[in-house]
Amino acid sequence: MDSRIYTMTHKTFEFPAGVDETLYLPLHVGRSLGEDLGYWGDDTGESISEKNGSFCELTGMYWVWKNVTCDVVGVAHYRRYFIYGEQNRVLRREELEEFLRDCDFLISASYPSGEGSIYENYDHWHNIGDLAVCRQVLTELYPQDVDAFDLQIGSTLFCGGNLFATSKRIYDEYCNWLFSILFEVEKRVDVSGYDRYQKRLFGFLAERLLRVFVLSHQYRVKELRVGQA
Repeated sequence: MDSRIYTMTHKTFEFPAGVDETLYLPLHVGRSLGEDLGYWGDDTGESISEKNGSFCELTGMYWVWKNVTCDVVGVAHYRRYFIYGEQNRVLRREELEEFLRDCDFLISASYPSGEGSIYENYDHWHNIGDLAVCRQVLTELYPQDVDAFDLQIGSTLFCGGNLFATSKRIYDEYCNWLFSILFEVEKRVDVSGYDRYQKRLFGFLAERLLRVFVLSHQYRVKELRVGQA
């Protein structure tokens, strides 16, 4: 089986000890905006690399969607990985493939939002108007998913980092759904007054939308802990 976890990065890094480097593949996100780190970049083929300042690791996700063919695909970060087992080690190939025989998605384990609901969390850390625009776009493009959005945004459990793994078929389905929403939000939100952090809004919105997608489409999910390398 051709399984790959693309490890999104914007700097050089060392993998944790014991990582299978035939499974975990570095991908330089936003490479069109900076120096070449010597990794494969998200600025070849069909690409939105130039949007990295506002789309964060999603520019790498988009590149994988449009340019990669494989069986199983996942997203990690240069310092964040799914961990498993008593040793808190990075998830192995055989475990990844075994889990995905019994479920559709591996996602990062949820944890309580420190600010109450996901809505209150977003209001505390970001520009709440962006979330309202996102809901409006969802209502127009995918009205069948609005109930799942409202349920998720009203929940107190947060699933951050945009880490997940699934089949490439479902990955493509998710990316088609996600980017159609975010590109429309992009047309409607004026970020000219945002600081550098808040301009990363599309990464922030995607963190909230992943669970909306899996909930509305009734995909089977397994949660895994995320470790910092």
